[in-house]
Amino acid sequence: MSVAEHTRTAIVTGATSGIGHATAVGLLEAGAHVMAVGRRVDRLDELAARFGDRLQICAADLSRDGEAARVLNALPEGWAADTLIHAAGHDAGGNVPFHASDLADLQDKLAVNLTVAAALIHALLPAWVARDRGDLVVVGSIAAREAAAGLVPYGLTKHGLHGLMAGLRVDYAATGLRFVEIIPGVVRSGFATRRWGGDETRADAFYERFTAWLTPEDVAGAILWALAQPDHVSSDEIVLRPTRR
Repeated sequence: MSVAEHTRTAIVTGATSGIGHATAVGLLEAGAHVMAVGRRVDRLDELAARFGDRLQICAADLSRDGEAARVLNALPEGWAADTLIHAAGHDAGGNVPFHASDLADLQDKLAVNLTVAAALIHALLPAWVARDRGDLVVVGSIAAREAAAGLVPYGLTKHGLHGLMAGLRVDYAATGLRFVEIIPGVVRSGFATRRWGGDETRADAFYERFTAWLTPEDVAGAILWALAQPDHVSSDEIVLRPTRR
């Protein structure tokens, strides 16, 4: 089941920036129908003007209670989502020792990075099992493999996401469903700027610590590649790193 073999209908969270935006654009350019979910209404409107009826937009703050249900209720009549790409991510207040972190920030990270994904998956699975077809892609992090100083709350959420995916593969091993975890190293996007409340100077300094980094388009390319594999091939985990480290 490739991106182009049928009219794929995908929900993409985090679609207004970074990896989510690049993935939504890639899917739309491949002919899919996309429900683009994000906080920035201006970016959603830009996508809508470009792609028309194949795009449905849903402005949502996924840290708020009840947003998963609101996203699903926003699907147009006749759209049966066969793909969920959870690219939304949150790390506000990151890069501090755990005792200095804000527990309110931790709750927001858990909601956006893990809880909303679980709620969306839970709601979509019955129809996927009935059709024996469905693709779930989540954007994890190398922080779930390698601990990093100052990123305990963020790493906690990504470990949870990793465990969720591993469990789903076992629960639905006898079905045609696919569960793909994308595990990137450092990706240069607006993520670090949001981490530090819009401080671009601090974000730039963070990225300059690295010899090289990935781009959102690099990660989106891996997502589209995984979706384009034949039905009998599941790319359970894809780890992406810059070649020069």
